[in-house]
Amino acid sequence: LSASADEQTEFPLLIKLIDAAQPLSVQVHPDDEYARREENSFGKTEMWYVVDAQPGAGIYYGFKEEITLEQMEEAIRSNTLTELLNWVEAKPGDVFFIPGGLVHAIGDGVKLYEVQQSSNTTFRLYDWGRVGSDGQPRELHIEKGLKAIDYSLPVPVPCKSLDTPFFKFSQEHVLGASILSTRADEFLALYTAKGEIDLDGKRILEGTSVLLPPSSTCELFGSDSILFLTRFKGGGCTI
Repeated sequence: LSASADEQTEFPLLIKLIDAAQPLSVQVHPDDEYARREENSFGKTEMWYVVDAQPGAGIYYGFKEEITLEQMEEAIRSNTLTELLNWVEAKPGDVFFIPGGLVHAIGDGVKLYEVQQSSNTTFRLYDWGRVGSDGQPRELHIEKGLKAIDYSLPVPVPCKSLDTPFFKFSQEHVLGASILSTRADEFLALYTAKGEIDLDGKRILEGTSVLLPPSSTCELFGSDSILFLTRFKGGGCTI
């Protein structure tokens, strides 16, 4: 990858598969404004697609009701933070938008496809009492995390697609032949979530990712296949 000197030099997105055997930490990511001001970094807005979930598994995101900074501080001190958070059962096919500033956690037994800004700014607020390899509790980032929370954010609702300032996510059910293309100013990350496809004569198996550069046109063929399509600006990057 390369980029122009006056633009973002790192690729703008990270795309992951997360298979949570244990509940992950309760955390918050800063938005771009806070991250630039306080961390000299980009913020971290992300989305989750629930690929699979065990019965009764779920996620935490946002608060049940409006709360104050003082209530947050007391909940962290008393280890009751999760009681303030909105919990929802994870259902395969649901999409959740996690903007910077939203408190969230992935519960155990949930497998997610995650798209996020390329940033490592994560503030851990609660970690279920876990310890690290040194036997000590893992580091928390209470002071920074409390400042990064956007208490005005409404509780998101599950959806099926997303159009954000950072990326556009959609699903496509492929039955037969079609054309897949990108504009001159965008990349397209393609993930075969179900089945397999033929892309310009190349066999793309289930669970495989492909990155299409700007100004691409491809012939696509599939039989009862499901694709995840994430379109995004390259931030000056080229391949």
